[in-house]
Amino acid sequence: MSSSGIRAQLLQSDEEWAARCEILGRQLALMVDKYAPADATRGIEIGCQRGALTDQMGYLTRVPRWTGIDPSLPGKLVTEHGCELYPAFASKLDFPDCTFDVALFANVFEHIPPHDRDASLQEMFRVLKPGGAVVGQIPNPYFLIESHSRLPFMGWLPTKWQHRYWKLAPVTWEHDFYVVTMKHLRPVAQRAGFDVVHVDSFNYPPEAIPQKVRWAARVMERRPMSYLPWSWQFVLRRPT
Repeated sequence: MSSSGIRAQLLQSDEEWAARCEILGRQLALMVDKYAPADATRGIEIGCQRGALTDQMGYLTRVPRWTGIDPSLPGKLVTEHGCELYPAFASKLDFPDCTFDVALFANVFEHIPPHDRDASLQEMFRVLKPGGAVVGQIPNPYFLIESHSRLPFMGWLPTKWQHRYWKLAPVTWEHDFYVVTMKHLRPVAQRAGFDVVHVDSFNYPPEAIPQKVRWAARVMERRPMSYLPWSWQFVLRRPT
């Protein structure tokens, strides 16, 4: 098999990608319902893209009203389920203090440049009400198959070698992530004033993994993936 054929096996089919998004949405919704304040009415997704996950939060969680922001948006949009989306960076949220009860911050921190990380977490702290929570996920850059490039061991390389290796990636987007872990996120969150109240490993089940490499996931799921998970999920709380 050619190298391009091997790389293609690391890409999800449309069905596998849909399964991944559904699984992630359900998991994050459970965390929102567990950690959001009991009387929560408003949520914001940071890095919402076109609002697919924002919509999921609207009908999967007990929080009825959701807003999203993403710097790639061309202007204000309203999703199919009525969520309002705005073009904005996490480091500059155009909302009053204490507007939201919960923020979703899933697979975004690794895309924020180092010089914007403190400002981004400080802004999330500002727009959350006291007692509000940030529910999030961060992919493990040291996972055997790096999640952005779909290439083995991408996250283990120095940045300049990552950009060269990226040319072999089967994906259509450019290199746009930083190698970060909870060791990077935790101090930034604490400097912003958050308490880190929950951190756990998260691995997708086989139906979200490309079919031709599921055998490898099954082999690794007991030991390797318990020590080297696909991602970490976390909850930050603004003290009351």
